[in-house]
Amino acid sequence: MTRHEIQELAREIARQALQPTAPSAAPSSIPGVEQLPCPDWSPPPGGIAGLIDHTLLKPDASERDVARLCDEARRHEVAAACVHPNKVAIAERELRGSGVAVCTVIGFPHGANVTPVKLIESEQALKLGATELDMVVNIGALKEGRLDFVHNEIRSIADLAHQAGAQVKVILEMALLDDKAKVNGCVVAKLAGADFVKTSTGFGPSGADPADVALMHRVVGGEMGIKAAGGIRTYSRFRDMMRAGATRIGAGACLAILEEFRTSSDAR
Repeated sequence: MTRHEIQELAREIARQALQPTAPSAAPSSIPGVEQLPCPDWSPPPGGIAGLIDHTLLKPDASERDVARLCDEARRHEVAAACVHPNKVAIAERELRGSGVAVCTVIGFPHGANVTPVKLIESEQALKLGATELDMVVNIGALKEGRLDFVHNEIRSIADLAHQAGAQVKVILEMALLDDKAKVNGCVVAKLAGADFVKTSTGFGPSGADPADVALMHRVVGGEMGIKAAGGIRTYSRFRDMMRAGATRIGAGACLAILEEFRTSSDAR
Protein backbone atom coordinates (compact mmCIF):
# COMPACT_ATOMS: atom_id res chain seq x y z
CA MET A 1 0.00 0.00 0.00
CA THR A 2 1.12 3.55 -0.67
CA ARG A 3 1.71 6.06 2.08
CA HIS A 4 -1.42 7.96 1.02
CA GLU A 5 -3.59 4.83 1.08
CA ILE A 6 -2.38 3.86 4.56
CA GLN A 7 -2.99 7.38 5.89
CA GLU A 8 -6.48 7.61 4.39
CA LEU A 9 -7.57 4.17 5.58
CA ALA A 10 -6.26 4.77 9.10
CA ARG A 11 -7.97 8.17 9.20
CA GLU A 12 -11.34 6.72 8.19
CA ILE A 13 -11.15 3.82 10.66
CA ALA A 14 -10.10 6.21 13.43
CA ARG A 15 -13.06 8.44 12.63
CA GLN A 16 -15.47 5.52 12.90
CA ALA A 17 -13.87 3.96 15.99
CA LEU A 18 -13.73 7.19 17.97
CA GLN A 19 -17.12 8.67 17.15
CA PRO A 20 -19.21 9.17 20.30
CA THR A 21 -21.90 6.65 21.17
CA ALA A 22 -24.74 6.78 23.63
CA PRO A 23 -23.57 7.50 27.20
CA SER A 24 -23.43 4.65 29.67
CA ALA A 25 -23.33 4.24 33.42
CA ALA A 26 -19.61 3.43 33.29
CA PRO A 27 -17.79 6.48 31.88
CA SER A 28 -14.47 6.09 30.08
CA SER A 29 -11.81 8.52 28.91
CA ILE A 30 -12.19 7.14 25.39
CA PRO A 31 -15.46 7.90 23.55
CA GLY A 32 -17.34 4.87 22.36
CA VAL A 33 -15.76 2.21 24.57
CA GLU A 34 -17.79 2.72 27.73
CA GLN A 35 -19.53 -0.64 27.28
CA LEU A 36 -17.19 -3.60 27.46
CA PRO A 37 -17.57 -5.66 24.26
CA CYS A 38 -17.55 -9.09 25.95
CA PRO A 39 -19.42 -8.61 29.27
CA ASP A 40 -20.62 -12.22 29.29
CA TRP A 41 -17.14 -13.73 28.88
CA SER A 42 -16.70 -16.95 30.80
CA PRO A 43 -13.64 -19.22 31.15
CA PRO A 44 -13.18 -22.06 28.65
CA PRO A 45 -14.19 -25.51 29.96
CA GLY A 46 -10.53 -26.51 30.27
CA GLY A 47 -9.59 -23.47 32.35
CA ILE A 48 -7.66 -20.31 31.63
CA ALA A 49 -4.03 -21.48 31.44
CA GLY A 50 -4.15 -21.69 27.64
CA LEU A 51 -4.94 -17.97 27.51
CA ILE A 52 -1.78 -16.87 29.35
CA ASP A 53 1.80 -16.17 28.31
CA HIS A 54 3.86 -16.99 31.43
CA THR A 55 6.39 -14.17 31.38
CA LEU A 56 9.86 -13.50 32.76
CA LEU A 57 11.40 -10.29 31.43
CA LYS A 58 13.32 -9.07 34.46
CA PRO A 59 16.75 -7.84 33.36
CA ASP A 60 18.51 -9.96 35.97
CA ALA A 61 16.72 -13.24 35.17
CA SER A 62 19.14 -16.17 35.36
CA GLU A 63 19.21 -19.38 33.36
CA ARG A 64 17.90 -21.18 36.42
CA ASP A 65 15.00 -18.72 36.62
CA VAL A 66 14.15 -19.39 32.98
CA ALA A 67 14.29 -23.16 33.48
CA ARG A 68 11.91 -22.79 36.43
CA LEU A 69 9.54 -20.63 34.37
CA CYS A 70 9.51 -23.23 31.60
CA ASP A 71 8.86 -26.06 34.05
CA GLU A 72 5.87 -24.13 35.39
CA ALA A 73 4.69 -23.33 31.85
CA ARG A 74 4.90 -27.02 30.89
CA ARG A 75 3.12 -28.27 34.03
CA HIS A 76 0.27 -25.79 33.75
CA GLU A 77 0.03 -25.99 29.93
CA VAL A 78 -0.02 -22.25 29.35
CA ALA A 79 -0.05 -20.71 25.87
CA ALA A 80 3.58 -19.59 25.86
CA ALA A 81 6.63 -18.84 27.95
CA CYS A 82 7.95 -15.36 27.19
CA VAL A 83 11.64 -14.65 27.81
CA HIS A 84 14.40 -12.32 26.67
CA PRO A 85 16.08 -13.13 23.31
CA ASN A 86 19.25 -14.35 25.00
CA LYS A 87 17.21 -16.97 26.87
CA VAL A 88 15.31 -18.35 23.87
CA ALA A 89 17.63 -21.35 23.38
CA ILE A 90 17.12 -22.37 27.01
CA ALA A 91 13.36 -22.04 26.72
CA GLU A 92 13.29 -24.03 23.48
CA ARG A 93 15.26 -26.84 25.09
CA GLU A 94 13.10 -26.92 28.21
CA LEU A 95 9.78 -26.73 26.33
CA ARG A 96 10.56 -29.02 23.39
CA GLY A 97 7.62 -31.33 22.73
CA SER A 98 5.39 -29.68 25.33
CA GLY A 99 3.05 -27.72 23.04
CA VAL A 100 3.93 -24.52 24.90
CA ALA A 101 5.11 -21.79 22.53
CA VAL A 102 8.47 -20.06 22.97
CA CYS A 103 7.86 -16.31 22.94
CA THR A 104 10.44 -13.55 22.97
CA VAL A 105 10.55 -9.77 22.66
CA ILE A 106 12.00 -7.67 19.83
CA GLY A 107 13.15 -4.06 20.16
CA PHE A 108 12.32 -4.30 23.85
CA PRO A 109 11.34 -2.27 25.77
CA HIS A 110 11.34 1.05 23.88
CA GLY A 111 11.01 0.03 20.23
CA ALA A 112 13.64 2.58 19.24
CA ASN A 113 16.08 0.23 17.49
CA VAL A 114 16.60 0.82 13.80
CA THR A 115 14.66 -1.62 11.63
CA PRO A 116 17.70 -3.68 10.46
CA VAL A 117 18.58 -4.35 14.11
CA LYS A 118 15.03 -5.50 14.83
CA LEU A 119 15.20 -7.76 11.81
CA ILE A 120 18.50 -9.32 12.87
CA GLU A 121 17.16 -9.79 16.40
CA SER A 122 14.04 -11.45 14.98
CA GLU A 123 16.05 -13.69 12.65
CA GLN A 124 18.32 -14.87 15.47
CA ALA A 125 15.38 -15.50 17.81
CA LEU A 126 13.65 -17.60 15.16
CA LYS A 127 16.81 -19.62 14.52
CA LEU A 128 17.10 -20.31 18.25
CA GLY A 129 13.54 -21.64 18.39
CA ALA A 130 11.18 -18.75 19.11
CA THR A 131 7.70 -19.30 17.69
CA GLU A 132 6.16 -16.01 18.81
CA LEU A 133 7.76 -12.55 18.53
CA ASP A 134 6.40 -9.67 20.62
CA MET A 135 7.88 -6.65 18.82
CA VAL A 136 7.73 -3.12 20.19
CA VAL A 137 6.47 -0.66 17.60
CA ASN A 138 8.52 2.45 16.85
CA ILE A 139 6.52 4.55 19.27
CA GLY A 140 7.90 7.91 18.15
CA ALA A 141 7.10 7.22 14.49
CA LEU A 142 3.58 6.10 15.39
CA LYS A 143 2.94 9.24 17.46
CA GLU A 144 4.27 11.42 14.64
CA GLY A 145 1.88 9.79 12.18
CA ARG A 146 4.63 8.21 10.03
CA LEU A 147 2.38 5.26 9.36
CA ASP A 148 4.12 4.11 6.20
CA PHE A 149 7.36 3.66 8.17
CA VAL A 150 5.53 1.81 10.96
CA HIS A 151 3.73 -0.36 8.42
CA ASN A 152 6.91 -1.28 6.56
CA GLU A 153 8.79 -2.18 9.73
CA ILE A 154 6.01 -4.41 11.02
CA ARG A 155 5.54 -5.98 7.58
CA SER A 156 9.24 -6.86 7.29
CA ILE A 157 9.25 -8.62 10.67
CA ALA A 158 5.88 -10.30 10.09
CA ASP A 159 7.01 -11.66 6.73
CA LEU A 160 10.20 -13.03 8.27
CA ALA A 161 8.30 -14.64 11.14
CA HIS A 162 5.59 -16.15 8.96
CA GLN A 163 8.19 -17.74 6.69
CA ALA A 164 9.42 -19.56 9.81
CA GLY A 165 5.90 -20.49 10.92
CA ALA A 166 5.96 -18.01 13.81
CA GLN A 167 3.50 -15.35 14.95
CA VAL A 168 4.04 -11.64 15.59
CA LYS A 169 2.44 -9.53 18.32
CA VAL A 170 2.86 -5.77 17.98
CA ILE A 171 3.33 -3.97 21.31
CA LEU A 172 1.85 -0.47 21.01
CA GLU A 173 2.63 0.83 24.54
CA MET A 174 -0.84 2.34 24.73
CA ALA A 175 -0.11 4.50 27.77
CA LEU A 176 2.15 6.69 25.62
CA LEU A 177 -0.40 7.21 22.82
CA ASP A 178 -3.43 9.41 22.31
CA ASP A 179 -6.66 7.85 21.08
CA LYS A 180 -5.96 8.47 17.40
CA ALA A 181 -2.49 6.92 17.59
CA LYS A 182 -3.93 3.89 19.40
CA VAL A 183 -6.37 3.29 16.56
CA ASN A 184 -3.70 3.96 13.93
CA GLY A 185 -1.39 1.45 15.60
CA CYS A 186 -4.05 -1.27 15.47
CA VAL A 187 -4.94 -0.49 11.86
CA VAL A 188 -1.35 -0.46 10.63
CA ALA A 189 -0.48 -3.65 12.52
CA LYS A 190 -3.41 -5.39 10.82
CA LEU A 191 -2.53 -4.05 7.36
CA ALA A 192 1.09 -5.16 7.86
CA GLY A 193 0.06 -8.75 8.57
CA ALA A 194 0.72 -8.99 12.31
CA ASP A 195 -1.16 -11.66 14.23
CA PHE A 196 -1.82 -9.76 17.48
CA VAL A 197 -1.81 -6.28 18.88
CA LYS A 198 -0.59 -5.95 22.46
CA THR A 199 -1.19 -3.21 25.00
CA SER A 200 2.08 -2.76 26.85
CA THR A 201 5.64 -3.84 27.57
CA GLY A 202 5.11 -3.79 31.32
CA PHE A 203 7.96 -1.27 31.50
CA GLY A 204 6.00 1.81 30.38
CA PRO A 205 4.26 4.46 32.51
CA SER A 206 1.34 2.10 33.16
CA GLY A 207 0.14 -1.34 32.17
CA ALA A 208 -2.93 -2.71 30.48
CA ASP A 209 -6.17 -0.75 30.70
CA PRO A 210 -9.55 -2.41 29.93
CA ALA A 211 -10.62 0.73 28.04
CA ASP A 212 -7.63 0.36 25.73
CA VAL A 213 -8.39 -3.33 25.21
CA ALA A 214 -12.00 -2.46 24.40
CA LEU A 215 -10.83 0.09 21.84
CA MET A 216 -8.52 -2.49 20.27
CA HIS A 217 -11.45 -4.87 20.09
CA ARG A 218 -13.57 -2.26 18.32
CA VAL A 219 -10.88 -1.79 15.69
CA VAL A 220 -9.53 -5.33 15.08
CA GLY A 221 -11.58 -7.70 17.26
CA GLY A 222 -12.30 -10.97 15.52
CA GLU A 223 -9.59 -10.28 12.93
CA MET A 224 -6.48 -10.26 15.15
CA GLY A 225 -5.53 -11.54 18.55
CA ILE A 226 -5.47 -8.95 21.35
CA LYS A 227 -2.91 -9.42 24.11
CA ALA A 228 -3.22 -7.47 27.34
CA ALA A 229 -0.05 -7.24 29.43
CA GLY A 230 1.34 -5.10 32.21
CA GLY A 231 0.10 -5.00 35.78
CA ILE A 232 -2.21 -8.03 35.50
CA ARG A 233 -1.59 -9.79 38.79
CA THR A 234 -4.99 -11.16 39.86
CA TYR A 235 -7.73 -13.27 38.32
CA SER A 236 -10.13 -10.37 38.78
CA ARG A 237 -7.92 -8.16 36.61
CA PHE A 238 -7.47 -11.00 34.13
CA ARG A 239 -11.25 -11.32 33.84
CA ASP A 240 -11.61 -7.56 33.30
CA MET A 241 -9.27 -7.79 30.32
CA MET A 242 -11.08 -10.77 28.82
CA ARG A 243 -14.43 -9.02 29.18
CA ALA A 244 -12.91 -6.01 27.41
CA GLY A 245 -12.02 -8.19 24.44
CA ALA A 246 -8.55 -9.66 25.10
CA THR A 247 -7.74 -13.07 23.67
CA ARG A 248 -4.37 -13.53 25.40
CA ILE A 249 -2.86 -12.28 28.66
CA GLY A 250 0.82 -11.74 29.41
CA ALA A 251 1.65 -12.03 33.08
CA GLY A 252 4.59 -12.60 35.36
CA ALA A 253 2.01 -13.40 38.04
CA CYS A 254 0.67 -16.35 36.05
CA LEU A 255 0.74 -18.81 38.95
CA ALA A 256 -1.06 -16.41 41.29
CA ILE A 257 -3.75 -15.83 38.66
CA LEU A 258 -4.24 -19.55 38.14
CA GLU A 259 -4.46 -20.19 41.87
CA GLU A 260 -7.02 -17.43 42.35
CA PHE A 261 -9.03 -18.79 39.44
CA ARG A 262 -9.06 -22.29 40.95
CA THR A 263 -10.69 -20.95 44.12
CA SER A 264 -13.13 -18.64 42.31
CA SER A 265 -16.77 -19.29 41.52
CA ASP A 266 -15.88 -19.14 37.80
CA ALA A 267 -13.99 -22.43 38.11
CA ARG A 268 -16.98 -24.29 39.46
